[in-house]
Amino acid sequence: MKVSPILLFTLLALEYVSCNTAAQKTETPPNIVFISIDDLNDWVGFLGHEQAITPHMDQLASKGFSFTNAHCPAPVCGPSRTAVLSGLSPVSSGVYDNNIKFSRDLPEMVTLPEHFRNNGYQVYGVGKLFHGGASNVPKAAFDLYGGKKGSSAPFTSSELQNSKQDPYHLVTKGGKTFKLPLNGMPADRYWNKSHTFDWGAVDLPDSLFSDRQSVDWAIDQLDEIKNQPFLLALGFERPHQPLFNPKRFHDMYPLGKISLPEVPENDLIDLPHIAKQLALYPRTSGRHQTVVEYGQWENAVASYLASVSFVDELIGDLLKALNQHDLMDNTWIVLWSDHGWHLGEKSHWGKATGWYRSTRVPFLIVPPQTDVQFENTVSLKNTVNLLDLAPTMADMAGIPKNTQWEGRSLMPILKRQAKDWEEVSITTFSIGSHSVTTPHWQLISYFDGSFELYDLVNDPGQFENLAKQAAMAPLINQLKKHIPQESRWSYFIRHEDYKILIPQKGEIQVFDQMLEGRNDEDIAAEVPNLVKKIMKYIEVNKPQQKKFTIDLL
Repeated sequence: MKVSPILLFTLLALEYVSCNTAAQKTETPPNIVFISIDDLNDWVGFLGHEQAITPHMDQLASKGFSFTNAHCPAPVCGPSRTAVLSGLSPVSSGVYDNNIKFSRDLPEMVTLPEHFRNNGYQVYGVGKLFHGGASNVPKAAFDLYGGKKGSSAPFTSSELQNSKQDPYHLVTKGGKTFKLPLNGMPADRYWNKSHTFDWGAVDLPDSLFSDRQSVDWAIDQLDEIKNQPFLLALGFERPHQPLFNPKRFHDMYPLGKISLPEVPENDLIDLPHIAKQLALYPRTSGRHQTVVEYGQWENAVASYLASVSFVDELIGDLLKALNQHDLMDNTWIVLWSDHGWHLGEKSHWGKATGWYRSTRVPFLIVPPQTDVQFENTVSLKNTVNLLDLAPTMADMAGIPKNTQWEGRSLMPILKRQAKDWEEVSITTFSIGSHSVTTPHWQLISYFDGSFELYDLVNDPGQFENLAKQAAMAPLINQLKKHIPQESRWSYFIRHEDYKILIPQKGEIQVFDQMLEGRNDEDIAAEVPNLVKKIMKYIEVNKPQQKKFTIDLL
């Protein structure tokens, strides 16, 4: 068969265009959608929770990788988010609590979004990403930031003030009157400006809720950014308390069908002194005793699940928009929560503990749908930490890693190329206190030298503390090797309810762990006699241990 010169030329031209287009597609840097969810524990369908209705997150998990043993760097918003966005652990950054402002505390830090900007990406953000208000977002982090309204919406912070809820007050929104607090409970943290330990249905339009506004903003940006490599960061504020959601989500969880967490009557009996304090003090939420007394446990659990389902629906809307813009073929999606959350487990509400309920987080990585390197999607049991996000995302984008980052890229695990992966994760829940988690065990180390040890395989509820069993001493010693040294400090001491920190440089610090409203405030100047006795004890006894308890002074 003879081919005419014109036809031959046309075929060759088409082949050239086709190859060139394919090459351009391969060389185009991928997009990344970065989804952060506030205070979400493992109550999601894809991690096996039987009550949670999360079809969109479950579908996302089915298309990618779900890390079933993922843990946070810290079980509090500020230090956890700082770790993720700086690539540094709390011990390295010095950020242990929510009192964090990047411009003040880490002024020279190149944050993760800024690193992407410096390497050719357009970076957009909205909602809760950095801890605190919009003024806490570093100016160089985003090309465009859509703001953050707050988790109390559709109510304002002013409307949730403790001073107004005595014992309640009425607020009118959209022609409807609401009696706050919705759950009828007094504030256990009466010293706080706002009463946020509240929950219930709010029958108002979705458009008045902050997370709905954030998703709409993110979707609106897709038209502008779809033709350039982008990092789109979306931070959900739910299920952070208060647990206010449109009514239809609460209707999904009838109170009569709610299963409560298992809380044995004597669950705290085998815990160290400091662990009992953590369980019972309402540092980040309220008291379990109050929830039970007011008959609100079922309502709280249902409202938490309603918040999770609300977020799930909004994630579904974002995924739909990404599909409509033909972006899924060249877009990675990462989804994570900053830490877990207690709903009565260990008689605790909130976070900031070293237990599994606080440390474990949902963590998904979904590759571009056409990337043939990742054809098989599975649940991965490797022990990982959110610190691993930064180097992993750099590998996704094909950009250099910041040499200061402390996490490990998860790309070898995703490609089934990981060898000798160290199955351990460190979570820092206060200065001197850390959890060491492996696939089988969790060792909780407190600043006063006390421990808890749990068999996560046979006792996932962490009901039996094995730390005092002599047979466990070799295992504890092995796990202790992973505890950070915290070289800034010479001694961590407990005396009665006091936490005492003696730094290598600087003045002694004293904290009364049960001082309501001030337990994280240095009161050394108020207890000069105690300070003198502690320093005298150190001078005379020259302790060899860094962490210990002084019973008598």
